[in-house]
Amino acid sequence: MKRPLFVFAGQSNMMGAPVFPAKEQIYYKNSSEYLHKRRRLGESRGVFKTYGFPVGEFSYSDLKKAYGENYTADSLSLLDEYGENAFFNPSLCNIKDEKEKTTYNFTFFNETNIPQAPAMPPYIVKGLEDNGYCCAYTHIAKGGVPIKYYLGGKQFDYFAEKTLAFFEEAEEKYKDDDMSEKIFVWHQGESDRENTTEYYKDALYKLWDKCKALGFTKFFMVRVGYWCDDGIFNIMKAQEEFCKECADAYMLTRVASFIPWHDRKDSDLFIKELDEEFLYTRDSLYGYGNCHINEKGFKAIAKYAVPNIIRILFEGKEPILEKELVKKML
Repeated sequence: MKRPLFVFAGQSNMMGAPVFPAKEQIYYKNSSEYLHKRRRLGESRGVFKTYGFPVGEFSYSDLKKAYGENYTADSLSLLDEYGENAFFNPSLCNIKDEKEKTTYNFTFFNETNIPQAPAMPPYIVKGLEDNGYCCAYTHIAKGGVPIKYYLGGKQFDYFAEKTLAFFEEAEEKYKDDDMSEKIFVWHQGESDRENTTEYYKDALYKLWDKCKALGFTKFFMVRVGYWCDDGIFNIMKAQEEFCKECADAYMLTRVASFIPWHDRKDSDLFIKELDEEFLYTRDSLYGYGNCHINEKGFKAIAKYAVPNIIRILFEGKEPILEKELVKKML
């Protein structure tokens, strides 16, 4: 059985950071997500879980600060402020009061109060399973980080540690399967919109060099969506150019770029009226202060990404991309 290994990486919209929790849990038939925490805290192996939400885990940068002196693999940390205290973190959702439309700051969360927050990866995995395929994956993402966050330092060292542990343990768990395809799946760029196309594309090449050294065989891109200002189009262009130029890189879908923004007219951003599946794909469009992609948006991204994953990995074909709708990309 062919079982590709996916590492889903990026910033908040890959992390999963909407207002509301998932409407229902996703359970896998023959796929799993790898969690590294138990191994990191002293056990010989991590855990493969067979349900979707939440995705990922808190990977605290200082274990003693997070868990105290005498921690075990079952310890739970009360340490919040993930931006300061964690290399990477799980999917989170921040509804506080639906009637008042109030939300928590994401810094409120820690290992004792993780919500059942949706994120992109489980919808992709479910889509593969619905088509008769399987995979294993891990999630290494963090809100608010630029691409350079992944290019060095202790956070990259931990990224490499978790990735290599995942590859090793997947080879043990699924020893009879073909896991020759190791895929880096990237959705990021919102924090780089002040940078040029050239800067970001060069950073993508540097990132891919580091990933190939870890054993990755392909780079899958989910193109970034609109965020705050028109600088984001430089990032979209860099991502498109990188995938055209790099033999190992594939654009999976542009659909995240077709998601509306709450204070921009759709007619300013897109060449035509959007189909219903792209409407209200951020909870800010319902009046919340949280502008991240929501559950509906993740499902739309997966709907278009999954057929291209199947084409590339299982059929040996090139992806078929959606027609461009973003005015600035034409």
